[in-house]
This record gives sequence, structure tokens and C-alpha cells, in this order.
Amino acid sequence: MIPAQNISKTAFWLGIALPCVALAMTLLVTHSINGEFNAAFSSVTHTYKVLNLLEDAQAHIADAETGQRGFFLTGTEDYFRLRGTAIAAIDNDIEQLKILVHGNRQQEDNLGRLQRLVNDRLSAVSAHKELAPEKLAVVLTDEGRETVRQFRGLLYQMRQQETLVLAQRQQYAEEQFMFDQTVSLALVGVTVVALIAVMAIVIRFERLRQIVTVCAWTGQVKEGEEWINMEEYMKRHFGVSISHGVSREAAEKIVREARQAAKARQ
Repeated sequence: MIPAQNISKTAFWLGIALPCVALAMTLLVTHSINGEFNAAFSSVTHTYKVLNLLEDAQAHIADAETGQRGFFLTGTEDYFRLRGTAIAAIDNDIEQLKILVHGNRQQEDNLGRLQRLVNDRLSAVSAHKELAPEKLAVVLTDEGRETVRQFRGLLYQMRQQETLVLAQRQQYAEEQFMFDQTVSLALVGVTVVALIAVMAIVIRFERLRQIVTVCAWTGQVKEGEEWINMEEYMKRHFGVSISHGVSREAAEKIVREARQAAKARQ
């Protein structure tokens, strides 16, 4: 059986150590939550950048197709400049998208398809503004609408893929946040229990201080229904080992009594 004083001592130190550990863990969890929040925010920002670029690319592709078609039909210089400006904007959009989707194999493949589609469908005008015969039919027939449909379909697929990635990241962030919250609550519980243990020990010591009864004649201490000597009481409750000595007053008394006894014998 573990002595009462050892239990009290263990509980006391646990009451001191556990709140410290819980506080350190709480700080770590808080740091983790902040990190998860920042990561989730960055993911959302990143996704919206991609989505905005895809919207811009679709608008620029529409401008390029309009400029190309208008130039084929009218030969107007303004349409040719519109096409050139739109093509340059599309190339810039694709370069920015390559940076943003780097590491996402599916999106990288979609960008490759988009680049090939731009080169194939929007390059009907040569550097000298000459029309390639095989391209003229593409622009002036239903294949022009098919070109726009292909661009829209591919860009829609890319937007869907990016939205799916965003949903997965948000779900992971929510799950991690809930886990961190659970850990935080558990740490708060540990802290509360430890503080209660410390308070219980303090109250116990206070009660001991208030109700200890010492015999005025024998110096014994009342422990429940029995009387024990002070040495035993200190050992039981505080783990204190008692050693004995002789005080100056007691020594002087003993010497006086010895002298008086010696004189009496004489």
C-alpha cells in the first residue's frame, strides 16, 4: 500500500507538471490550427487565381476567334490587331497557369491540350496575313463553332478539376481543424483536472492544519480514533523522519537534577 504522503506528493507534482505540459501542447495545437488556417486560405486564394485566369483565357480566346473570323470575312486591319492582341494575352494566361498548376499532372495535361488547340485553331493567319487554303474552310464553316465549343469544354473541365481540388483541400482543413479542436478540449480537461488535484491537496493540508489535536500531557497526536506520537504522525503524513536530540534547556535541567541528586546522597 502506498503511503498517504507519497500519494499526496505525487498528486501535487502531477498537478504542477500537467498544466505546464497542457499549456505547451495548447500552444502547439494553436500554432497547428493557425498553420492549417493559413494553408486553407492560401489554397482558396490559389484556386481563385486559377479560376480567374481560366475566365480571362476564355474571354481572350473568344476575342482571338472573333478577330480571326472578322479578318477572314472583311480583311479589316482592326480585326487582325484584335486577333494578335488576344493571342498574346492567351499565351500570357497559359504561362501563368503553368506556374500555378505546377505539380498537378492532370491540369498540366489540360494546359498542354489547350496550347495545342490554340496553335491548331487560332493560327489561320500567317505572319504576312496570308490565308492558308485549308484553314479558310475551317473558319467559314461550322468548324468555327466547333472550335469555340472545344475551347469552352476544355476550360470548363479545368475549372471543374480546380474546384474539386479546392473541395478536397477544404475538407482536409475542416477535418484537421476538428481534430485540433478536440485535442485542445482534451488539454483543457487535463489542465482542469490537474488544477482540481492541486486544490484538493491544498485543502487537505489546510484541513490538517486546522483539526490536528495534540494531547496537552503526553504530546501525542489524535489520528482518527487512536493517539500516536508526534514522530509517527509526521512520518505518516509528511514522510518526515524524526531524529532525537537534547535541547539546551533540557540539558541544563538534567544537569541540575543530577547535581541535586548527588547532593542529596551526600
